[in-house]
Amino acid sequence: MQTDRRKARRTSNACIACRHSKIKCSGNEPCNNCQRRMIHCEFAEGVNKIIVSERYLRELERQVQEHQKNNHNVPSPSLSQSDTIDTAGMPLDVAEESPPATGYARSIWTNPFTLPSTTIKNTKPNRRHWIWLAPSSTWSFTARLTIMMTEKLHNKYPDHAPVLLEREIYPLQLSRCAANDPPDTSRLPSLDHALYLFNIAKFHLGQNYQFFNEGLFVSRLREFYHGDAASIVNEDRLWFIQLLLVFAFGTAFRLGSRNKDPPGSTFFVRAMSLMPEHISLWKHSVVAIEVLALAGLYLYSIDQREAAHIYAIRIAQFEGLHTQLPDDQLGAETVTRCRNLWWTLYIMDSHFSSSVGLPTTTQDSDISTSIEPSSRCSHKEVILSLQAKLSRLLSFIMATVYKSEKTQLGVFLDTTRSILHSLAGHAEEVERMVHSRFRNSVDRTPNGTRHITLLYHQCVIVATRPLLLSVLKEWFENDSHEREDWQDFLTPTETLISIGIKSADKTLQILSEDDGLLEVFLPYDLEFTYAATLHLAIANTLFPKGNDHAYSQKAHLILDEMIAKGNKVAEVRKAELSHLEALLEQLAARAKSQGFQTLTLSNSPRAEQENHTGDGEINASVIESEALRTDALSSDIEFLNDIGISSYEFYSIVDQIANPDLPFSILDSRPSGES
Repeated sequence: MQTDRRKARRTSNACIACRHSKIKCSGNEPCNNCQRRMIHCEFAEGVNKIIVSERYLRELERQVQEHQKNNHNVPSPSLSQSDTIDTAGMPLDVAEESPPATGYARSIWTNPFTLPSTTIKNTKPNRRHWIWLAPSSTWSFTARLTIMMTEKLHNKYPDHAPVLLEREIYPLQLSRCAANDPPDTSRLPSLDHALYLFNIAKFHLGQNYQFFNEGLFVSRLREFYHGDAASIVNEDRLWFIQLLLVFAFGTAFRLGSRNKDPPGSTFFVRAMSLMPEHISLWKHSVVAIEVLALAGLYLYSIDQREAAHIYAIRIAQFEGLHTQLPDDQLGAETVTRCRNLWWTLYIMDSHFSSSVGLPTTTQDSDISTSIEPSSRCSHKEVILSLQAKLSRLLSFIMATVYKSEKTQLGVFLDTTRSILHSLAGHAEEVERMVHSRFRNSVDRTPNGTRHITLLYHQCVIVATRPLLLSVLKEWFENDSHEREDWQDFLTPTETLISIGIKSADKTLQILSEDDGLLEVFLPYDLEFTYAATLHLAIANTLFPKGNDHAYSQKAHLILDEMIAKGNKVAEVRKAELSHLEALLEQLAARAKSQGFQTLTLSNSPRAEQENHTGDGEINASVIESEALRTDALSSDIEFLNDIGISSYEFYSIVDQIANPDLPFSILDSRPSGES
């Protein structure tokens, strides 16, 4: 009966804005709603249409390709994956025949901090007078948000907020030996201990990076211990520096730190004291690049973010590592080494740049070396390739989504749709990798796959965070919006907001698993925890009925484990998060006392409102249900659900953004545990 009344209220000719808002349209041009809201009224060409999802088209494409493969492998001229997904991982426009999501007049704050740029006083003991707060850096965002909320709540500048009291967490005193002085080869671990430290470093670094040829390094290591060490060091000083850096990482991963010094710093300081002058370092070619990359990662891990931006990637460009090098002249082994080293540098540069809020060093258009692994590559190379693609996507998000002015909602949704389409393609790669490489293996979650999963969710969080920021800024600055106005904004965006919340929730779920894989020295697990907790804290303030506080307890347990193992950076980040959470709680309490409107995300998908064919539309979820049931038979589905990877889910969201009338009944993107 209720469905019949809903059908009776629908008009067969509704404008795009009313369709997106799921409200009754008068059918006039301009319609009554658009006139009242003073927005542009637009009607789609051709009301009657048949809508199917991209997932369904992909299934048809797969069936056609298999049929043609069985008939002498005749190539298919129909939709190919390269038509919609760039193999390099960059978002491309898809579904050109679908109505674009640009019919919204409302704008959002993709970066809710106005120009001119924000700076804070530098409290570190150096000659810098100020610290610039970059728009896209998570740390800078925390500082800006702390300032904004403190001024709103208490009408004063937060002089004593933890995030603004910048200090060197790990002071590091470096000195340089004279170039003519022979390197000190005493006080080194025994050969067995050296191999042990190497294998520890290999386990923690080798899953995500490829800094050097492991076989050649071990061979050189044995030669060093069994031969004339002094002669080898004098002949190849830079290799000895590389050895000391490996010892530094191995020690840091094994022991942590219980004093003021960074873990592994004894070996790191020795290595840096032997470093050649920068003016001549480039002459050492590939080994110099590897050494600088290791040094940069160590500095970044001890919160020396500025110093980590050294010029390893510039030397790599000078050597042409970003281009397709000739196998016949350099040899296949050297070319593979250079390619893997380049993408390792690219991943580091992308992560470092996004962390400090700077543009990446290299334009993607200048890179010609292959990002695709060969058919006979190792699992590590597959992981490296996928990580490079996700890093490229993260850089794209930072460059296109985060701006210093308001962005029209429709434009933002179009950009986000393109990003989600790329994420769906990467999810397919993860699904194929899990299915082909781990189907009959007990090694279901290797460390590299875990990191890829966390990076994947990080992309989702970063891409959808502007929606939360925009709602937060407008909510506490101006609560004069009518409920219908808020619903106009939330209706087309709640799915995106929900998947961001889900990815943040999945991130903490993965990191809190008792599997012994929580990374304490490298900064990535800490940064993933920080970003996810911040995202959920804001979401919990805005939508208190849609979330609980279990996320905070889970996050603090993760941070406490890192702190217990000697990570002082985690101790500082926990203080910053706790302060920001307290401000958000104060904001929520004030809003409640002043009668501010409570915002909610719908507890069920919108399909209940549109689960009919009033305009001659075909319910795509019904068409896809058979394929979904077939997929559910696979043993891989449970694993992929556990880590929150689903190409189907993201293709469904892409379809729903492009076609707002598409039923959405089989996708609930809210985190598990929400009702």
